[in-house]
Amino acid sequence: MTATILLLIDGLRPDALAEISTPHIHRLLESGSRTLSMTTVTPSITQPCHFSLFTGRKPLAHNVLTNTGRPDISPDCPGLFELAHYCGLKTAMFYSWEHLRNLSPPGLLDYSFLINTISLHPADMDKKIMDTALPCIFSVLPDFCFIYLEGVDAAGHEHGWMSPKYMEAVTKADRAVGRLINRLSESGRDRQYNLFLMADHGGLHTHHIEPVPEVLTIPFIAGGPDIKKDYNITEPTTILDVAPTVATLLDLPQKCPWDGRILSEIFR
Repeated sequence: MTATILLLIDGLRPDALAEISTPHIHRLLESGSRTLSMTTVTPSITQPCHFSLFTGRKPLAHNVLTNTGRPDISPDCPGLFELAHYCGLKTAMFYSWEHLRNLSPPGLLDYSFLINTISLHPADMDKKIMDTALPCIFSVLPDFCFIYLEGVDAAGHEHGWMSPKYMEAVTKADRAVGRLINRLSESGRDRQYNLFLMADHGGLHTHHIEPVPEVLTIPFIAGGPDIKKDYNITEPTTILDVAPTVATLLDLPQKCPWDGRILSEIFR
């Protein structure tokens, strides 16, 4: 079992990575396994997308269809945090949008940090999250860690996707990514952690409700000791494939009724 960090940049469009300099994300792109054409689910809003990400199930299966504070979650769809906990793994989550606390039932997370960044400029949100995440990650060494960066999505809603302010937020998110991968490398922990970087949805204008490619297409990048280097994923992929893939790397039970598939082609 190799520990895994799942890092999600909310609202990141793949084509934004071609428009501006994102040296740290591109470092992962060039060295790991990647696709810039993964498909997310509909409704393509944050909470349903996250539940599909963590359960490997379609929204109609996990029953989270809106951004509600108290979703009626199907008991037949355990998420990665539940599986990791019941297998005795240490888990951690760092996030700024409080609705995401529903990704784990109460009492199952070893470390849970909600940082309310709503008063900050969108471009500064991600620095605040990473400021909190890094010391904890390298002191407690969780087996499965989720880091949620909200600044890009906030800028998209306020100023429009692909706008100058949106691109500024992408640049700031890239810096946060850089701090994580540099710490992993400097500490030698990059030999102990697989790192997944992705988005939940894209966006168009100032929203992400239309089922169009600009909304439904997301980047997916994986790197680490168990992941192929410099590998282009050519088969179709969806956000539903991430949970079974992470579960495989963490040696978690494969008895869940995944709607996605294991991305075995990225394994060394």
